[in-house]
Amino acid sequence: MSRAARRPAAALLALAWSGCGGEPGSEPAGGQEPVAARPNDPAPPTARWDQVEQLRAGRDAPRHPGDGGGTARLVLPEGERATVPVSTPRTWTVELTVGPEGIAVGGGIYLMPEPFWGWSTPQDRAPGRVGFTTASTGAEGVELDCTAGGGLFLATVSGRALVAGETVTLVYGAGDGALSDRHAERAARLWVAVDADGDGVRRVLEDSPTIEVVAGPPALLSAVGPATLRPGERASLRIAVLDALANRGVARTAGMLTIEGAPADWDLEATHELTEEAAGVLEVPLRAGGEGIVRLRVTFDGVDPPLETRVAPIRVTRTLPRVRWADLHGHSGLSDGTGTPDDWYRYAREVAGLDIAALTDHDHFGVRFLDEENGLWEELVATAARHHDPGAFVTLPAYEWTSWIHGHRHVLHFADTGPLLSSLDEATERPDQLWDALRDLPAITLAHHSSGDPIPTNWSFAPDPVLEPVTEIASVHGSSEAADGPQAVRGSRPGRYVRDQLNGGVQLGFVASGDGHDGHPGLAHRSPVYGALGARRIGTGGLAGLECEELDRASVLEALRARRTYATNGPRILLHVRLAGEPPGAGVSAGVEPVLEVDLRGTAALARAVIVRDGELFELELGGAEDPRELVGSYALPGGALQPGDYAYLRVEQVDGGCVWSSPWFGTP
Repeated sequence: MSRAARRPAAALLALAWSGCGGEPGSEPAGGQEPVAARPNDPAPPTARWDQVEQLRAGRDAPRHPGDGGGTARLVLPEGERATVPVSTPRTWTVELTVGPEGIAVGGGIYLMPEPFWGWSTPQDRAPGRVGFTTASTGAEGVELDCTAGGGLFLATVSGRALVAGETVTLVYGAGDGALSDRHAERAARLWVAVDADGDGVRRVLEDSPTIEVVAGPPALLSAVGPATLRPGERASLRIAVLDALANRGVARTAGMLTIEGAPADWDLEATHELTEEAAGVLEVPLRAGGEGIVRLRVTFDGVDPPLETRVAPIRVTRTLPRVRWADLHGHSGLSDGTGTPDDWYRYAREVAGLDIAALTDHDHFGVRFLDEENGLWEELVATAARHHDPGAFVTLPAYEWTSWIHGHRHVLHFADTGPLLSSLDEATERPDQLWDALRDLPAITLAHHSSGDPIPTNWSFAPDPVLEPVTEIASVHGSSEAADGPQAVRGSRPGRYVRDQLNGGVQLGFVASGDGHDGHPGLAHRSPVYGALGARRIGTGGLAGLECEELDRASVLEALRARRTYATNGPRILLHVRLAGEPPGAGVSAGVEPVLEVDLRGTAALARAVIVRDGELFELELGGAEDPRELVGSYALPGGALQPGDYAYLRVEQVDGGCVWSSPWFGTP
């Protein structure tokens, strides 16, 4: 039996879904008030205490033995699989078998599709609209009062208690179906939770049903290669046919790939057959020729009209340092993203062609929490270990320290494992406590969306020079560089920008990361969910370029601590820049002639180039190069030699919204 009830549903949602990585287009949480930081401020004015108290209350709430009890399964017609294309309506029937503790009168059964992205919100008011959800039971004398709100559907038990072995049937999309997620993933969850005693505290069932969401039709072509090669070196191009939201795994895709632009002395076949069995993904071997800049064009004729893309510039050089591409921040279905950790790393390597990747699910945010379920952190560590391939692909055990008081940071470990230190734990709730706990470990932290929403960084805790040598200047949220920078993070506040910290004497290098929640590390900027370059919605994406000869964890850590890095908001702009012969991030003596040597090869025509010197911007003249995508030349540093306490860095913007920042140089005695 079932019975509809019109009850307020605001209290149903025990987690705040609007946090880091929430749905694009949501309103900013903060204003523009100036921040007067106090040294080591334990209570900054931007702290989200309501969020902290809510999360701690959920953590500390007593659990009834029957909470989360029972088993749940999908009921499918014979011969059908739990598979659906992206953004496609379908009706899903879930059967819950009550566990040994039963469910008391007043107890509840919850249904929640993955709450962060494209699934239809469960609703109980309009049978003719998507997401309509019902609950019923054949148990005699039991009634179910149903309501929906806050992303949840709740069936409350009345009449008599449900006992072990009885069943409840939940139908999600009982009317016109329920739309599936817009992101492809192998194990999307229809989360079922049980509050056995009716105290309002629920626990999800670990065996909540999973659904495979498959990619849509082919719409995008991606092709990526290494940033730098040595003459004669062997490497690969990673080519992928993707759907409109950059999902991999497009079905029934076959045709010919054509690669143009390779020099005559390169060993690279011009045509390749892409078969349906490849699911749209192909690794193409190559051998570089002599020195120079190579720009390749790739087309695919398996659709009409054909798809085409350009590979970011590849530099073949005997002497210049190697650049490695890294995405050091992203999320999977273990917190508030989509997909499995395994699939996240597979995409990073096989589609995005990254050299370095770190999956950073939240310590305490999402549906389940890494800091409450030790097995989840162990799963992340084990997954990073499986995909770690020194010399070819470096992975890092990592997570996001999700402080709603002091700002979000991600923690990167450069060993096979490392501790998970929770931002809700009173022993590691402040940045200085976090750094003390990481002291002497091969690890670093990076502040994230530091200037604004959903929570800005409390910079009154000066970054530890060893444990926080660089900062994340851009991601899908936008840029935290400065008020005059491109695509600033929503809700950015004076005093919280990265440049404000440089002006105050803090020395930080620059990286950028995707912070993608769509399972597309390295290519978050390709998805219109975040906004393609130039769309100016939330932001674009983020990648870090590291000058790193060897590809192993120790070398990556050394490059980050030396600040030999640069940042882009997604496009693979190739940058080699030196000030007085020193790489980005270095100290430059006041007694050395300050000449800035720039060799930049962009992915679109350049719109603006500036040298930022101690907070002041100096324009560089463009137009001298034959290729409008390039900036090559030597420039005198405005203001003369860097003095102790001074800094300078380069920022270049493209006409399509792409941007690159060098790490700063710092004046030394």
